[in-house]
Amino acid sequence: MKIINSTAYGVTLIEMLIVILILGLLVAVGYRTIDATNYESRFNKTNKQMTEIVKGFVGNPDLVSDGRRISFGYVGDMGQLPAGLSALITSDGPNWKGPYLPRQFVEDTISFKSDGWGNTFQYDQQSAYIRSTGNGKQVMTMKIVDTITDLFNNSISGIITDINSAPPAEFSQKVNIRLTIPENGYSVDTICAPLADGYFAFSSVPIGYHRMIVTKQFGTRDSVIRWVSVLPRSNIIADVRFPYSFRGNLKYVEGSGAVYGTSNNNIGFSVFNSGDTVMLDSMVLIRSDSNAYFEEVRMNDNIIWQYSTTRAGVGYLVEFTTIPPPIPPNSVVRFDIRNFMDNPTSGSAHSVNMSNSRIAIRFSDRSIIDFRPQ
Repeated sequence: MKIINSTAYGVTLIEMLIVILILGLLVAVGYRTIDATNYESRFNKTNKQMTEIVKGFVGNPDLVSDGRRISFGYVGDMGQLPAGLSALITSDGPNWKGPYLPRQFVEDTISFKSDGWGNTFQYDQQSAYIRSTGNGKQVMTMKIVDTITDLFNNSISGIITDINSAPPAEFSQKVNIRLTIPENGYSVDTICAPLADGYFAFSSVPIGYHRMIVTKQFGTRDSVIRWVSVLPRSNIIADVRFPYSFRGNLKYVEGSGAVYGTSNNNIGFSVFNSGDTVMLDSMVLIRSDSNAYFEEVRMNDNIIWQYSTTRAGVGYLVEFTTIPPPIPPNSVVRFDIRNFMDNPTSGSAHSVNMSNSRIAIRFSDRSIIDFRPQ
């Protein structure tokens, strides 16, 4: 009889346990690999969603035109943070120009508010952050901005000059700077005038692409429009230079200056407009060789100023009580300054002979007329 050894063909208990252990390890590794892959997928989806939501709030810094950022999202249009995420895809006021999120978010108005695990995003308007609770173990937080003041407390400043780099000087209060910014969902105009040296400044400016209009409210009343890109936590320098001189275009017509009247206490002269249409609203006598004060100003024989209690002398701003018609280009108009007297008040006064008395007048467009009447 031939005896067969069973151990040569059977499986021992130890071998079976080793196989089971190996299979268990492989299954565990497989589950962990699947779980890690699933977590990474959910994490990446959530991170992408949060990034797009933040761009919806404050814009995409990579969108530029002519070297300037032009994308500032909801805050740049509305001048405020939204109360909730829905405002990024649903109209929230007159200045709303959304939607501020990609198409796939707009088409699914519910799921974009949830992270990769199906949890609703937490949004804190006061602290300006978006948060995902993730898988319950690891929290993802993305800040919209470091501090709220970075969004709304920026500034714009600059210098106003003319083509000759000259500031507006004594005419500074007749230069109007209007900055249009968003505030609580509406567009509001903030207005200021520069200092004599041309310096101006706006504070509490929200981020955004804002329009600034600078208007010269004298002479030809020119305007310059400038768009200013305001970034978070910034002090933007926005100098403005007018394409024309602040000094006006009126020129003295040689030989036109003359004195007349019984006492030679009236002066007449003509000016030529060498540039664009000029509008005048005032004048100043900046020089007179005679100590005299006048009572009346006429343009083309129409009274545009007349004294009531005080006559006008050197340095006195004469604001025309009747605004004269615009002076067209290449035209000549006549001015008369009448009744020069030796007393500025309405009391007793005597006529002053203005013959050969040098006169210099500065009109509101900054034209200076300097002559000696005969």
